[in-house]
Amino acid sequence: MPWQLQRGLIERRRSRRREPRPIAESLPAISVNDLQIPRDYATITLPNIGLRYPRLASMRLTYHSVEVTHGTGRTQHFKLKPIKTGFGRPRYAFVCSCGRPVIQLYFRYASLACRRCCNAVHASQTLNKQTRPVLKAHRLEAFLALKTNMLSRTRQRLRARLGEKALMPQSNYGTGTARHWK
Repeated sequence: MPWQLQRGLIERRRSRRREPRPIAESLPAISVNDLQIPRDYATITLPNIGLRYPRLASMRLTYHSVEVTHGTGRTQHFKLKPIKTGFGRPRYAFVCSCGRPVIQLYFRYASLACRRCCNAVHASQTLNKQTRPVLKAHRLEAFLALKTNMLSRTRQRLRARLGEKALMPQSNYGTGTARHWK
């Protein structure tokens, strides 16, 4: 038996024992864009953060780090990495324990971690070529329903894109429309 096939069979047996990988969009998450990072050397304590994120007890923000206290009393520290944008104030990213700068941290097993540390996948990675356009249409519908202050021209353009369900791509080279000839 070739070694590639043997390795694949062993991985397949191991994967049956593991739980399925979680979908990143379905996991509760904290985005660095939702936090008000102080510009100066002040420390901001958010004791009522549990109202927005129920799994957290409190959070302390400084200009270079975030300290998160979970409801169980466990504390996690994350550094903040400023990303220069060229438009004045920098954007920030969490630095996960694996060293990657990320915008979102996900709750998994009573701790915060990046998507790769949580072993999560995006929803589009679990779908095939025929079902990805359905997910895209569903996300576009949700976006149009939740976004209220949008230019009417932009809203019409997005609704027209949503109405093109018959012309959703079925391959890289064409669309899956009805044939008008035999």
